[in-house]
Parts: sequence; C-alpha cells; structure tokens
Amino acid sequence: MVRARAWLDDHREEYVADLLAWVRVPSVADATLAAPGAPFGPAVAEVIDLVERRARELGFATHPHDGFALSVTSGDGEEEIGLVSHLDVVPAGEGWTHEPYEPFERDGVVVGRGSADNKGAALIDLYLLRAFRDLEIPLRHSLRIIYGGAEEVGMPDIVHYVEHAPVPRQSLITDGPFPVNHAQKGGLNISLHVPTGPVLAHLRAGVAENAVPATAELTLPGVPTSEVEEARAGIREEWRDLVAVTTTPDGGAHVHARGRSGHAAFPDRTLNAILVLAEVLVRVPSLDAADLAAARALATTLATPYGDGSGLATSDDVTGPLTQNGGLVEPVDGGVTLALDIRYPVASDGGDLTARLAALAAGWGGHVVAVRDAPPFHVPEDDALVRLLQGTFNQVLDVDETPFAMGGGTHARHLPRSITFGPGFGRNPDLVAQLGLPARPSFVSEHAGPHGPDEYASIDGLFRAFEVYVVALVRLDAFLADGGSERG
Repeated sequence: MVRARAWLDDHREEYVADLLAWVRVPSVADATLAAPGAPFGPAVAEVIDLVERRARELGFATHPHDGFALSVTSGDGEEEIGLVSHLDVVPAGEGWTHEPYEPFERDGVVVGRGSADNKGAALIDLYLLRAFRDLEIPLRHSLRIIYGGAEEVGMPDIVHYVEHAPVPRQSLITDGPFPVNHAQKGGLNISLHVPTGPVLAHLRAGVAENAVPATAELTLPGVPTSEVEEARAGIREEWRDLVAVTTTPDGGAHVHARGRSGHAAFPDRTLNAILVLAEVLVRVPSLDAADLAAARALATTLATPYGDGSGLATSDDVTGPLTQNGGLVEPVDGGVTLALDIRYPVASDGGDLTARLAALAAGWGGHVVAVRDAPPFHVPEDDALVRLLQGTFNQVLDVDETPFAMGGGTHARHLPRSITFGPGFGRNPDLVAQLGLPARPSFVSEHAGPHGPDEYASIDGLFRAFEVYVVALVRLDAFLADGGSERG
C-alpha cells in the first residue's frame, strides 16, 4: 500500500488535470436528445469518448457498449473483478457561487458538477488499473472498469450492460459513502397528475427527480402584491425570508421561493422550494378553486420529506425511514405533473406504495402518470465478503466503523454480484475529522454537496480511498481465488 500511495502522490497533478477535464463536460443524460450510438444525448457521448481516449492513451483495452456504458480492462486472468462508477451527472440547478462546468482546484478540493458524484471516483478506478499495472501488483483476476452513462436517470445503462456484456465475478460499486453499504432502500419514482386552474398550470420547478428543488416561482396575474405579502406572513416564520414578492408590469404578483437543495436520498437539512411556494399559494384567496386545490395537494403531499403528508411514512430497523422528494413539477394538459423520488425501507413494498399514491391522487382528481420501481438491496452484515471489506477499511485507516444502510441507490441494484464500497467519507463528519480530511471549504455554498450547488471533491479523501481500494482488491482477489462466495 505504501508503494501504491507513493505512486499516486507522484501522479497527483496528472490526476487533478484529468478530473478537471472530465468535469468540464456537462454530461447530463437526456434520452430526448438520443442519436445513433448516443442513447443519452451528445454530452454523455462526449464524456464517454473523452474517457475512452484517455484510457487508450494509458495503454488499456476499451470496450464501448452502444453508448450506454464503457468498459476498460487490464490483466490476463480468466475471471474478472469489476470497479463500477458512472460518468453522467445531475443538472447543475441553481444556487452556485461558481460556474458548475468551469471546475477548478483550490486548497485540495475540486469544485464542479460531478466532481464528487461520480467522476472523482471514476477516475480513481482508472488510476487503480494504472497502479496495479505499473507496480506489477499480482492478481489472479483481471480488472474491469464499467463506466455507466445514465445512473442518475434510472440506470438503464447498467441494465443494458448486463443484457449484452460480461458481468464480473464480483464488482465493487465506487459510487457511495464508506464503509461497506450492505443495504439500500427501494427506489420508487412516480409521477402524479395534479389538476390545476389557469395559474398553477404554468408552474415549473426543479431540475431532477433525485435533487431537492432549490427554487420555485410563479406569476399570479391580477393578484395584488399586498395579498401575497399577507399570505407570506402566514407561513412558518423561518420560511418567510425565503419568499420574495414583486409586482409584475401588469400589476400582478410574482412569487419566488427558495429552498435548500441536496440529494433526495439524504433530506436532512434540505428544504423543498416547491413546498415553500405552495404554502404561500394556499393562503392567496383570490386564486380560483382549482388552483387553490392544486396548491393544497402540493403542500400536503410534500409536507415532510418522510412521507407524512402523503400517508407513506414508515420505517424499519435495517434501512430506517422512508424518504420522499418532490423533485419536479412540470406543466401538462389540464394541470401539472409532480415527480416523486421515494426511497422505501427493505420491509416495504413498492406496489403497495404505488396503490396508496394512486388513491391519494384520485382524491384530488388526478392519477398516476408513470412508475419506475427498483426493489431494495440487502446483504447481511455478517456476510463473509462484507466482513472482508469492512475489516480492510478499518485496518487500513485504523478506525472502527461498521457496515451501513442508505437510501441512495447505486448500480448494485441491477448488477449481479456487486456491492457498494466508498469512496466518500462525508456521511460521518467525526470520521472526516479523525482522518484529518478537509471539512467543507469556506469558498463553496453552505449547501454544497452531491446534487447540490458548488459540488466538490476532496483530493485527499479520494486518495485515502485509493489506499483502501488497493488493499481491498488484493484481498478480494485472494478471497475469490480461494473459493470465497460472491455477494450482491
């Protein structure tokens, strides 16, 4: 491990330059822009091409998968160990103090959309292949990186891969927090039709289902600002300063609400701007009945990020509480659609939750528009592979952590024989301090993080993860070669 870390330190400037180049590509997956060989649009195709060219420059074999994914391989073992990450990103959204696709490195962090989720880790995967080759670290398995192109939009990338390409004997998903993620909540993405009147029919907010909306705004024609100011005074005191009311040229009112963005799976310390706006709108009496009903539907459904308002609130001992994010509102004929990102415990059932939401929508005259359900993922904490990876993490870093469950979903849900293992440390601030890693830098937003504004990646954190991965791959190789069972 000491040799490997010294090798990586010698390549630090090169690593940072590569990461900046990858983050400059605004690789938001968008199937509406699909073209032959580019099922998720030109930006994802661009980043896949960039990464493929870089891997070839470094002397590795590459294997494109119809624009859905890219593999990079090294070694001559008949069986493979996989390292799986993704190159697509969520839309930038609002609230940035820096340009999201003009990344920079300062004080040991790289700032830019995708730096943490997931390009920093994706690049660590490539540098792991380089280190094992350059340092001639022996493995009985070959290594295969799988780079997905649409993890953030339902993971059709890895579904296509599994159907058309070789699945490694065991894969580590490098797209989550440390230490070992042994369980993930189910993922239910459901869109509900909300009938509206003439005003809310124009409501559009959010950038992605899995990102908490940072802003929401609406123009109220013919409504005096005094009436909206009175409505603003009626909402929670701590929300009032988040709402700005201005007069439009025709004498109506424009309402702009701010929230606190973040990842849908980790709603603590976030605030949905759609909820803040809806709480104002339900208090504007001159809106017609249909618009008021729609505002009440939004305010009730989004009342908390744990499903209390929608009647879905539940929890279990393995994965904790259900979370619910109203990530998008978009105009459609007769109203708007509300897109919900729900992460449900392993003890719950996606079909039952869908039925309850259908009944909820029917109560306001709406209906279910679309459903996508990914079942939960669960490997017992005492599984031999979990213990091997957890023990490696603790020994390399001289800590005493335990496996964890989360609401975040990764490719492990769809890729057989895979488990999520780092590289992030951010879920445990005490561990960050213990390891001497940098806390949130002063030059980024207080809401900075994956899926939020001013996303950043700690180079030191990624390099510590590299140390863990080197030892873990050596031990995993021996474990499998000696007859250890694959999991996931």
